[in-house]
Amino acid sequence: MRKIIFFVALAVSALPVFAATQSYAEAKALADRDEASVSKTRSAALLASQGEAINRIVPACAGAMGPAGMPPFVVVVELDAAGKIVATWREGNSDFAVCFEKQLGALSLFAPPRAPFYTSFEMSMAPGD
Repeated sequence: MRKIIFFVALAVSALPVFAATQSYAEAKALADRDEASVSKTRSAALLASQGEAINRIVPACAGAMGPAGMPPFVVVVELDAAGKIVATWREGNSDFAVCFEKQLGALSLFAPPRAPFYTSFEMSMAPGD
């Protein structure tokens, strides 16, 4: 019995390590899969929660935006059952992208239909957009 408890504890403790070692490409593929799998109603809830997150983060990171605007970037997030962001992956290294990812890591989105659930923020904005 002790061996089983130890194995379960070891397996659970390894989960954050798996998330940290997962590549951006793997996380993005999971996000594309998960986003495509939700119903129209859940998709609308996901998009609304992402919009709320963007509306909170953009003003907080505005100082990191350069004169050329915001270079395109993508942040993939892993959600737990309550919608809390538990891991992030980023493609793009602008100051704004780094700020966006950092701010995003402290938020929650919609409660997904299953956990883990992956979704992505694909951001692009030129001056005047």
